[in-house]
Amino acid sequence: MKNNIIQRYEKDENNNLILKISTSKVENLFDDYDKKSTFIQRDLKESLEKYLIQSVEEIGSHPFIIKFYFDEISNKDSNKKVNTSIKEYFEYLQYWERKKMREQIKNSFIFFIIGFVFVSISFLLAENENFFYKLISEGAMVGGWVSLWEALATILIKWLPLKNKLKTFKKISNAKIEFN
Repeated sequence: MKNNIIQRYEKDENNNLILKISTSKVENLFDDYDKKSTFIQRDLKESLEKYLIQSVEEIGSHPFIIKFYFDEISNKDSNKKVNTSIKEYFEYLQYWERKKMREQIKNSFIFFIIGFVFVSISFLLAENENFFYKLISEGAMVGGWVSLWEALATILIKWLPLKNKLKTFKKISNAKIEFN
């Protein structure tokens, strides 16, 4: 199946896949709500962002270039601005992914500490024969293991998608961009 996907893309002379983006003018690449900002400070249209991310995820580790086609003639200055804005936009997304990853590590550490404390309390109270203490001990044990599971799930399950997103954003921000 992977070869079928790769065959959907044209290749350049260096065997790089070409991600083609065609629009009437440069301005169409950017969101309208920040029209007054320079290209470099503007956000890309959500549809362009999604297209680039999905395409790069689809092609995996295969090298690629991004090639823009405009109906209107674009000049070197606007091409350079588009190149810079794409790079900086995906670097900005990388910043937010790293921030999410740090937040998840922090939360995971907090869940681990809470879980460890609850399980410890459970073991300390388990020796007592009093019904009330046994009830608290069992509750603390359940709460502790749930908290420990959340800490592990964050690292083992939630971490990988964020890491993959970060890798995709980095590929796009470092991609070679051409204009036709």
